[in-house]
Parts: sequence; structure tokens; C-alpha cells
Amino acid sequence: MEIKNNESEFNQVLADTIKSLNKIGCFGDLIEKSEEKVISPLNEIRLEAKVISPLNEIRLEAMSNNMILKTIVNNYEDKLNQIIGDSDKFYLVNAGRMNHGKSSLLNSLTGEVEDVFEVQDKRTTVKNKTYQYNENTYFIDTPGLNAHDNDDQEAIKAYKKANIILFVHNLSVGDIRKEEVRDIKTIISCFNNIDNLVDKFVLVLTGKDAIQSKDDLNNIKNKVLLDIKNETGLTSFKVFTVSNTTYKNGLKNNKNKLIEHSGIKLLHEYIDSFIMASNSEIQDRICERIDLETEKVNNKLQLLKEERTEKLKKQEKVINEFKSRINDILSSRFYIIECANDRLNRCMDEISSLKG
Repeated sequence: MEIKNNESEFNQVLADTIKSLNKIGCFGDLIEKSEEKVISPLNEIRLEAKVISPLNEIRLEAMSNNMILKTIVNNYEDKLNQIIGDSDKFYLVNAGRMNHGKSSLLNSLTGEVEDVFEVQDKRTTVKNKTYQYNENTYFIDTPGLNAHDNDDQEAIKAYKKANIILFVHNLSVGDIRKEEVRDIKTIISCFNNIDNLVDKFVLVLTGKDAIQSKDDLNNIKNKVLLDIKNETGLTSFKVFTVSNTTYKNGLKNNKNKLIEHSGIKLLHEYIDSFIMASNSEIQDRICERIDLETEKVNNKLQLLKEERTEKLKKQEKVINEFKSRINDILSSRFYIIECANDRLNRCMDEISSLKG
């Protein structure tokens, strides 16, 4: 502020000095210095300040950050309201690769003869589809992972609110694939820790009737479990082997033996018992989801803080560079004026001595 208030006074002194120097005509070197060291750099700084304007940039940045913070807080409040709204709901969510029988499994679990969820050999489920099984229980059919990036994001939304996840792997594929291991890791990331997932993760091996040998079926099953343990650390979860085709045939033709053989009834009984005992689990899952969302917001805020700090450092550096350059110019201005006055006084002394 001091520099700004005195600038017109300094300029006037400099202009008067240069005018005097021009009249005398023997101070050309000082005039050149004043142009080189003071006037040109000062004009350059004025021009740069108009373009860069560090203070204005800081103000705009602060306004932008306030908008970002407001958006983060509003989104956080919306998420919390959604989570709290689920406090009396139980969500059963399927997971796994496309064409492994995910939708068919949920159709079997509904107990309906007609399919509730669309089943085709091509990618049909691109959005989470919800079926209300009873008053407070909902089945969610998710898109097949890795079919499309948007599908993955859609599926993750369902995983985050799941009370139980049925991970579906088709036995006819054989060993679990690397992509499926990655999918399980994605599911783990939707829970506070792997221990919280163990009781909520169920591996469902479909297509058991396509495996003729019981030994072959057990070998595939054991290899899948071993790979999941080694690659993700997830163990001690429930495992069921089922045949959706056999169950549907039994249901349509009222064949209880086919229904029993399909393995669906056993899985259904486990799910029903899990739901019956899940009141405290639902509340625990609500708290877990709130914790996860809070951690996510805290990470965003920390990142915003770090970015803001880094930008402030850069802006402070620019301002300090401007200040240093202005101080250099002021020092040069005072030096040139002092030199000019000194030389002028000496000239006047010489003139006086000649007159005398």
C-alpha cells in the first residue's frame, strides 16, 4: 500500500530529474539507465500484473473452493439421508461376470415360475434392477462386471448398500478368472474391512448339472476357494452349488426332487434364516456405510486442502517475485536520482568556480 500511495510522488521526482538532465545535455547515460532500470521494468510489471493479477486469482480461487465445499457437503447430506432411509431395508445383491447365471439365480430365488429379471446370452442388464421380495427385503440384479465401465459403477452402487452379496461363478468355466478376483477386491473395498464382509459374502457356483463327475465338481470348487483365498485373503464364507435350469424345471413341472437336487432350496433356506437374524446386522451395515461415506468425504476434503495449499504457495511465490522486482526498481530509481543530483551539484559548483 505504501508503494502504491507514493508512486505518483516518485514518478514526479523522476520526471523532474530527467527533465533537468535533458536541459543540461551531459547526463545521457543516466537517462538511459533510468529508462533501462526503472521505466521499462515498471511498465513491464504493470502489464504482467494486469494479465496475472495474483490477488484477483486468489479471490477467484477462494470463490471456486467455496462452491466445491458446498457441493461436497450437500452431496454428503444427500448420501446420509439415503443411507438412513435404508435403515429398515434388507438388500440382497448379486455379483459376478456377465453370462454366469446371476439373473437366473435371482429368478430362482423369487420362487416365481415366470422370470422377474431378464435373462439372455447378451448384455441386457445395464442398470441395477430391484425386486421387492417381501415387505423389507429387496433383490438387486446388477450388471455383469467388466462388460462396460458404466456397468461397473452401477454395480458398485448396489454393493455399497448390500446386506448380503451372492457372488456367482459358473462351474463350466472352471477356475476363477483374474477378472473375477479383481471384482471380489472391488466388493471388499465397499466394506470397512474384509472381516465385515465374510458373513455377508456367499459364493454361488452355478451350472452344477453340467459337471458330470462329483470329483470334478469338488476339484473345481476347491481350486476356486484356494484362488480366492490366495488372491484376496477372503475365507470362511458360505458356498453353495446350484442349478437354475433344474430348479426351474422342477418348479414348472411341480417336481420336488428336481427342486431339492437343484440346490436352490438349500440356498433359499440359508438366506431366509440370515434375513430373520439380520435386524442388528442391518443397523451395523448402516453405521458401516455412514463410516465409509464419511471417510470418502474426509479424503476429498484433505485432497482439496492439499491442492489449495500448493496453489497458495505458488501464488505467494508470484507475489513475492513482484514485490522483489518492485523493490529493485525503487532502489534503482533512488540511486539514479541521487547520482543525477550529485552530478548536477558538481556541475553547478564547476560553473560557479568558473564565474568566480
